[in-house]
Amino acid sequence: MTTMNGRRHRGLRTGGVAVVVAAVALSAACSSPGGASKAVMPRPGQDVAPGGLPNAPKAPPTPCGPSATAAALNALPGPNDPVAPGGTLDKIRKRGFLIAGIDVNTELFGYDPQHNNNPQGFDVDMAKAVARAIFGADGHIQFRVVTLADPTTGEFAQLHAGNIDLAVETTTITCARMEGANRMNFSNPYYTAQLRLLMPLGDDGNPQKTSLAQLKGTGTKVCATLNSTPVDIIKKTLGDSAAVQVPNALDCLADLQQDQVGAIYTDDALLRGMASQDPHVAMTTAPGGQDQPYGIATNFDPKTPNDLTPFVNTVLANMIQDPGPNGWRSLFAKDLGSQPGSLPVIPPAYPLGS
Repeated sequence: MTTMNGRRHRGLRTGGVAVVVAAVALSAACSSPGGASKAVMPRPGQDVAPGGLPNAPKAPPTPCGPSATAAALNALPGPNDPVAPGGTLDKIRKRGFLIAGIDVNTELFGYDPQHNNNPQGFDVDMAKAVARAIFGADGHIQFRVVTLADPTTGEFAQLHAGNIDLAVETTTITCARMEGANRMNFSNPYYTAQLRLLMPLGDDGNPQKTSLAQLKGTGTKVCATLNSTPVDIIKKTLGDSAAVQVPNALDCLADLQQDQVGAIYTDDALLRGMASQDPHVAMTTAPGGQDQPYGIATNFDPKTPNDLTPFVNTVLANMIQDPGPNGWRSLFAKDLGSQPGSLPVIPPAYPLGS
């Protein structure tokens, strides 16, 4: 396979309103751990990119607007302040630590670079911030590997079973996920990704300028993750034969390095990680496609009031306004290697999803 400019690439696999979240006061104090967790560790499984939802209802869900995630911001209860008995915060306090579901296959967001069970990345730091706000100190958190959208080991299954308290794993907030059969609660966005194209560098050593639409008629194969929104867009734009689907987004990088595909189309968050692993590839300079707002997922239970999502929203609001080392901007720069171009926003409407 040859890129659009004729350059072959080979490499080695190395692995209507927009509302900015408002600020409120943050309480912090210490708390003693509680009882041990009896939850079962999810097994590793195949990853499905944001937008993919196995067993989703066939009919499109009703579009959902900005109020869908904007659970009320409240003054954060400190670790010694009362919370509603029987609620999720009460359960977490009594256990003594937060259980956070994360993905470890997304470079820069959730990964284990030393393979020593010490996960790192932007998603990991978001989860740590929630635990720090609950307990007033670091160290009150346990991470569990959750496979994005997998029907058995995915975030919905593990939240519904009570195996995790929340999931932070580049999960796109979609109407299907908030209103479909596998319904979850979501926080306000903590990161807004865009669908972008990753290709080998041009002959001049710079990123190419190609858009997805410009690949039409070139015979270029484009990789995306199985059952994902990007796959649907590739098929609609270039035709069914152009789409190459793989179980894990990182598999696309291997296919690109081996000249099996000419491009990868997915969230820029995932592409950031791929580009950090291979200096011969880069996101093209073409404008991004559909926004993909990432949210922190919590369990939906119609019989139990949800006091965790409003708490998370308040934590996020504080982090966005915090100029210190644990603030949103500082963690973004540390984990993602660049300054944020904008703050996360609540969109006028969330994507429908699939």
